[in-house]
Parts: sequence; C-alpha cells; structure tokens
Amino acid sequence: MTKSKRLYVLRHGNAAPYGYDQDELRELTELGIVEVKAAAAAFREKNLLFDKVFVSPYVRAQQTAKVFLAGLDAASSFEDLSLITPDGQPMAVAAWLNDQPYHSVLLVTHQPFAQQFVNYLVDEPLPINFAMTTATLVAVEGELFAAACCQFKWRVSPS
Repeated sequence: MTKSKRLYVLRHGNAAPYGYDQDELRELTELGIVEVKAAAAAFREKNLLFDKVFVSPYVRAQQTAKVFLAGLDAASSFEDLSLITPDGQPMAVAAWLNDQPYHSVLLVTHQPFAQQFVNYLVDEPLPINFAMTTATLVAVEGELFAAACCQFKWRVSPS
C-alpha cells in the first residue's frame, strides 16, 4: 500500500502593485506581512508539519516563506524552485513532485499557478467560493500528484 502524501500550497501575501516590468522584484506590503503571519498562525493551530519547503525565486514569495516559517518558529530552510512562478505548469510540477522523497511539502507560489495547480490535482470540483487570494494556504492529499488524484483537505485564507 502506498503511503499518502500531503501538499500545502501557499500563495504569497499582498505585494506592491504590478508594474510594467520586473514582476519578480515586487515586495510584500505591510498588509501582506500581516496576512502571512495570520496564515502561519492558522497552520500552527493545526499542529501539522512539512518535510520540505520549495519557494518561487520571486522576491514576494521568498519574503512570504521567511515570514511564514518565522511565524511557525520553524528553523526550516527552503529551496528555490523556478517551476512554481506565476506561469508554472501544473503537469510539470506534479511530475517533479512525484520524484521527490518527501511525505509532506510546502510550496510558496503565485497566481494564476496556485489555483490552477490545486484545481488540477483534486478529484472533485473545488468549493464554489474557492479563491487563492493573497496568503491563502491549501492542503491536498493523495498517493500520487497527478490530474484528479488528490483530495482537497482544507483552506485557510486571511483575506
């Protein structure tokens, strides 16, 4: 029997307005920091853990990861993963995740990828009011990360 894996997908917190170039350099706003701290507090209350953290190389995602992990009092380090930028491809990320040895992974990423990826993985339609607003954290679980192979477990959204 294959052991079920858990994936947490965290969208970055509120960031500086989108400009015409250098999207990857946008930073979190004060509101974004507050949102991410709230997401960390909600996660901490669930008494859950993750084995590994992968983060988009974009500045706002890097800042989100640091604030989130600090909010958990977790000394976890994280690795950059260029596959999970805003234009990430769900199928490619799922295939990559399946090759990883971890039981539980946190991805810190962006829209539109975050919602597309969760929607790709889950085996039932997402709740009608589902939205990956800033600092939303989602948990999915399954034996395999592939199209319609995971169960949607929960979502916390500070915004």
